[in-house]
This record gives sequence, structure tokens and C-alpha cells, in this order.
Amino acid sequence: MTKAADAGGGARGDREAPPAQLLDVPRLVQATLAVLGVVVLALLLWQLADVLVLAFAAVVVATILRSFADGIERVLPVSAGWALVLAGAAVLGSAATFGVLLGAQLSGQFTTLFQQLPAQLDDLGRTIGIPNAAELIGREAAGFARRGNVVQEIAGYTSGLVGIIAGVMLVVVAGIYLAASPGLYARGALTLFPEPARQRLGVALDAAGRVLKLWFLGQLVSMLLVAILTAGGLYLLGVPSALALGLVAGLGEFVPVAGPILSAVPALLVAFSVDSGTALWVLVLFLVVQQIESNLILPLIQRETVNLPPALTLFALVAFGVLLGPLGVLFAAPLTAVAFVAVKQLYVRDVLEEATALPGEDPVSPPRP
Repeated sequence: MTKAADAGGGARGDREAPPAQLLDVPRLVQATLAVLGVVVLALLLWQLADVLVLAFAAVVVATILRSFADGIERVLPVSAGWALVLAGAAVLGSAATFGVLLGAQLSGQFTTLFQQLPAQLDDLGRTIGIPNAAELIGREAAGFARRGNVVQEIAGYTSGLVGIIAGVMLVVVAGIYLAASPGLYARGALTLFPEPARQRLGVALDAAGRVLKLWFLGQLVSMLLVAILTAGGLYLLGVPSALALGLVAGLGEFVPVAGPILSAVPALLVAFSVDSGTALWVLVLFLVVQQIESNLILPLIQRETVNLPPALTLFALVAFGVLLGPLGVLFAAPLTAVAFVAVKQLYVRDVLEEATALPGEDPVSPPRP
């Protein structure tokens, strides 16, 4: 009897079980639209990658101008606007002076180099067992010119040069506008995000601006020291245009890893116009300067500015180069610095709630927002 009652009660319990919950269609539609929106946004950003890199380049230019303007304001009794005007004039004047100096000193040396190049190639060919090397290279170059469409090649290079000039002008003009009113554009960017997230993102933007300034100051010191060491070494070796070549080596420090290698090429070419032995000593000089810069100068500078792990910088250089092309390689260092600080601020501090120091802060007890 009891078993039958229990069985009956169990059957009634089964019959009275609540029906299965129906599919929440509105929530599913919202989730699907959100995923599609993220995918579309990612594709749009991918298509606009070059534009975004140019925008970041404008931010770097604005940071450079503001750094000089802040220094001028501390030294001279001028307003912020006039300080920015003086900073822009100083930067443009320095660039123009460098261009004139480089062109005046190196044009004659490269003319001499091209005149002596056949004899240098023949000497090198005899050394490695290839007689008449200059004649062989000349025939191959002539055959390549006949096989290719030279007019199309020249048109392609001209179009690329025009694009580069237009991009540089766009970056400079946008950088001036950003430097003139940085707060206006920062507030405008923050309005794109929900109100609760604006404070944290504002702190991250301030940290990114601070790290860009510190990175630029450290980079400027490193470039100056490398330029001085290289120019002095080239002068002692008797290489013509030592000052201009030293400035080229200093500018090459802007791009990690690839920049120093490319900046050595003009010095080696000019050294070949003297003799092959001088070119060998120039190669040794560049290797020694890079060792001094990597093991002595950079650690001292990074201790006071931005300390990025070398392996992180190397992989970031490759990654940004693959994703963004030459512009990614050119701005790999500041992009890495900003991403490094953003991860520390928005993830390590805000999500993991761990204390971590950002560049320019006390490493013992960093402030929390």
C-alpha cells in the first residue's frame, strides 16, 4: 500500500514538474548582434590600420612638440601658445639644417664613391676569386633594365614618394593640432565610452601620455650619445663627412634593431670610397658603438625613463612589422611602450588589483586611481 502510494505520488510529481524553459530569443539576438558588431569593428580596424598608425604617429609628433614646449615654458616667460610656436620652429629648423648638412656633405662623397666603385668591385672580386666583377655586375644590371619596364618602375617609385610626402604632411599638421589642444581630443575620445569606464580610461590615457614623453626623452638622449660616439669615431678613422654620418647613425636609433643596421650602410659606402680597410674599421666601430649603447647607455637611460624588456621589444618589432608593414616597424617602440603601460594600468591594477609601478612613479608604493 505504501509502495503504491509512493509510486502514485512520484507519478503526480512527474506530471506536475515545471515545463522546460523556452529559448530566450531576444537575449540570443542581442548576443548575436554583439558578436557581429565586434567582428565588423575588428575588420574595420584592420582595413584602417594604416590610418590608425598615422594617427598614432601624429600623437608621437604632438608629444615631441609638447615636450619641447614644456621645456621652453620652464626657461622662458612665455605663454603655452608661444612656447609651442617656438618648439615647432626649433624642430623644423633642426630638420632643415640636418637636411642641408646631410645633402651638402654626402652628395660629393657619393659622387666620388660611384666613380671609384668599379675599381673597388674589381679589387673585391680578385680577393674572392671573381675577376672582372664590375663588368659582370654591369652586364646583369643592363639585362635587368632591358627585361623590366623602367618607365613603370619610375612611375611606381614616384607615386610612392608622393604618398610618403603626403603622409608626412598629414602627420605633422595633425600633430600640431593635437599638441595645441591635447585635453580637447582626450575628452572627445573618452566620450565614446560608458560613463563608469571613463575615469579608468582617463587614468590610462594620462599614463600613456607620460610614458610617451619619457620614452621620447630617453630616445633623444640615446640618439645624441650614439651620434657623438659615431661621429667622433669616424673622424678619427679619417672618414669624410663624419658629422653627417654620425647624425644618420643617431637617427637610426629611433627604430630598434633595424635602424642601427640601416644607418651603418651610408658610412660603409663612404668608407669604401677611401679604401676597403677603412670600411672594415668602420664596421668594427659600429659594432663597438652598438655594444656600448646596448650594455651601458640604454640601461642607464631606461632606469630613469621607460624600461621595456628587450625580448618584448624584439617580438613587438616583428609583430608590428607583420601587421602594419614599414610604419609598424618605424613606430614599434612607442607602440610597445603604450601597450605595456595600458596592460599594467587596465589589467594588472584594475582587474587583478595588484600594485605595480608605471614609468615616472615610485616603484615602492605606486598610487592607485
